[in-house]
Amino acid sequence: MTIRTNGRFVLGHGNYPYWQVPEFFSFVIAKQYVLSRLYIDYSRRNTMLSALATPDLHLLRVFLAVVDAGGFSRAQLALNVSQSTISTQMNNLETRLGLKLCRRGRAGFALTDDGHRVNHLARELLQDCDRFVSRVNELGGEITGELRIATADSLLGISVFRLDRMIAEVRKRLPAVSLQLNVMDPLEIERLVLEQKLHVGIHTFPNHAPGLRYLPLFKEEQILCCGRGHPLFSRKSAPTRDEINAFDYASRSYYGGVLKPGPMKPIRDAVKSGSMEGITAAILSGGFLGHLPEQCARPWISAGEMKPVLPTEMSYEALFECVLPAGSRTSRAQAVVEEIIVSSANSPE
Repeated sequence: MTIRTNGRFVLGHGNYPYWQVPEFFSFVIAKQYVLSRLYIDYSRRNTMLSALATPDLHLLRVFLAVVDAGGFSRAQLALNVSQSTISTQMNNLETRLGLKLCRRGRAGFALTDDGHRVNHLARELLQDCDRFVSRVNELGGEITGELRIATADSLLGISVFRLDRMIAEVRKRLPAVSLQLNVMDPLEIERLVLEQKLHVGIHTFPNHAPGLRYLPLFKEEQILCCGRGHPLFSRKSAPTRDEINAFDYASRSYYGGVLKPGPMKPIRDAVKSGSMEGITAAILSGGFLGHLPEQCARPWISAGEMKPVLPTEMSYEALFECVLPAGSRTSRAQAVVEEIIVSSANSPE
């Protein structure tokens, strides 16, 4: 046996056989390393998906839940399984795909470049699966599946739009559909409808986005209020607009808080909230003025805990609209819900 090391051909080394020669050990180690790397690269190139099965879809849903939660431990509650089970499932997915999807350590959870790509592709795939199931079921005549609707908060009690009646009619017309209701801010609603993660949204949309269709529904009166303990609460004389604008104001956080509160021009938005409950709490604290929908302010005014401030001058109306995807992307279920929502807004009390 002849071994080439360091430019020399050697058979042995003095009285030592070749397998005891130091150069031989270096040669063998180098060869094993190269072969191992070639095997790893070969294995990676040949670990390719030939087809998807139901278990693969489940593993992808686990992966997306981990991404949405921001880590394995946080995903336990959403998935209702232990962290060790999630870890095993993630390892199985990475083995199945032949890709490293994420890193865990002291620095926290982070997606790899491949993980970011798989995250995007998996979401598209699962959305396509849901749409396929929905469209196939529609071919059979009965509309089934899940219908996702998002609205502004505190719509209950408004006389010009009965949300409870709308839900009842949806249940009557679409008995086989599972209804998911959420409260969201307008920007999130528009984004999710564009991404086809929401079917319908109801909110105020001052800036219409391309790719979406907007239907006007109703106008909601917004009343400027102060709470007990505020300087204006017990004041007998009417304040001027300049005096009103000088008080701290609780504003909507939609669109970064840049929406104009009707005729009011507050000097300082001391509190921003995306919910009417947050605005209400700020007003009741006695430290802030704020606009509330009439149905939200009414109980507190009746209880003597709030007082309208120049209602004829400082109130304004907010236009609520229904947003849907534009064009041919509207499904039969969305068309039915659109009809129900529009009729709910136009029907008499």
